[in-house]
Amino acid sequence: MPELPEVESLIRTLRDGSPALPGRVVMRADIVWDGVLANCCDNVFQASIRNSKFSAINRHGKYLIFALTAPEPPKNIFFLIVHLRMTGRLYLVSQEHALSRFTRISLQLDEGLALRFDDPRKFGRVWLVQNPAEVTFGLGPDALTVDFTYFASCIVEHRRQIKPLLLDQSFVAGIGNIYADECLFRAGINPITLSDALNNKDIERLYTAVIGVLSEAVDTQGANIDGVFKEGRFAVSVYGRTGRPCLVCNTAIAKIRVGQRGTHYCPSCQPLQFNHT
Repeated sequence: MPELPEVESLIRTLRDGSPALPGRVVMRADIVWDGVLANCCDNVFQASIRNSKFSAINRHGKYLIFALTAPEPPKNIFFLIVHLRMTGRLYLVSQEHALSRFTRISLQLDEGLALRFDDPRKFGRVWLVQNPAEVTFGLGPDALTVDFTYFASCIVEHRRQIKPLLLDQSFVAGIGNIYADECLFRAGINPITLSDALNNKDIERLYTAVIGVLSEAVDTQGANIDGVFKEGRFAVSVYGRTGRPCLVCNTAIAKIRVGQRGTHYCPSCQPLQFNHT
């Protein structure tokens, strides 16, 4: 947490909300904990970002990508990259709003606003770069818009348990533990099934489930798991429901470890598949 749907929901709030972030000018940066800066020191970050203007917000997988326009000619574009990791939260408030004890960086903006990054566990990171690829170069296509041909060919080429493959950000970017479980449940695929045991219909179902689950989660502003992303209204079917009845067949939801991750599935709806070739 947060995963692709939560990050996309955050982008839409910052871009389309009131107040909105695009057009705001950075007056100064207050670095509360300098460990949040991934690729530069406090002084360099502050000098580089001061008086720049937020011009656009995009996303690749779980990474937020903010385009900023430098104040001086030739008004070059550079980028602020943010990864929330497990407990990060990014939000716009009045500058008068008291800092949280978990605030790691606060960008003081014009019109009395501030962009705050809170992170209780200190796993989140911030980069300032000339090209987003400096940070995102190892990522696969975004999971919400990945092409089916690419998706299918990568699954066929591997012999890996399907859940760890879905979590591999170099395959597709944006799927985390929650949505991997939800996608596999909707596709009726056991999480430990080897990828080369899936036939064409299995892969089509999984692709449809990935796009469908992520789209629905974006529309409902993500999932609220343990109160981390309070805006979320996405209703999970298996994640975190250990021992509770499956919503389809009433079988008790099981929890196992797959690739060192807690994994939830329905033993009846998601039978293990084998490659008989």
